[in-house]
Amino acid sequence: MRFKILMIGLCLILIASNVLFISYLIHSKKNVKRLENSFAISQSSAEYYKGLNGKMVAKVEILELKHTELKKIFPQILTEIENLKIKSKRVNQYSETVIHQDKEIIRELRDSLVYDTIKVKTFDYQDDYYKVTGNITPDTIRMNIHSSDSLIQVVYKGQRINPKRWIFSKRQLEQVVSCKNPNSTIQYSRYIQIEK
Repeated sequence: MRFKILMIGLCLILIASNVLFISYLIHSKKNVKRLENSFAISQSSAEYYKGLNGKMVAKVEILELKHTELKKIFPQILTEIENLKIKSKRVNQYSETVIHQDKEIIRELRDSLVYDTIKVKTFDYQDDYYKVTGNITPDTIRMNIHSSDSLIQVVYKGQRINPKRWIFSKRQLEQVVSCKNPNSTIQYSRYIQIEK
């Protein structure tokens, strides 16, 4: 009788350990698949298409990383988040967009007493965010402007909805948007999280 109880107990332990190992294996396979997918996404480039208004739209796939993976792979992102005075463990989403603008300007000059004797002159200017080159002839100005900027968007768990309830109150999702170019001003930003 004792032998049967011991055998049944041993069988139950073996079955439970097998179920535990199988669930761990399934979880590990999902994790490996997620990491492989994220690596493939990080190697791919943006897909461009025209929107309904005729303007070009860039579409990118989303990387799915855990906080520890983000810390190892992209430590500069955590530095950007800390510069915004946000705890990186509270962040739900990070978005950064780099914008480049190139524009050639051709404009006729008006006659004036100051500019009557001007010969062709060239000019250039460059700093971290702008590069301007051009030349002036007696009747036209030709100028090329190149501007670059980075837009950083972070969605994180901010203030508690009901601070009186302390840790029993959920934190409200908040978004911080910042431009690296000090001459840029953010006019409007919207973030919508759709839950199913």
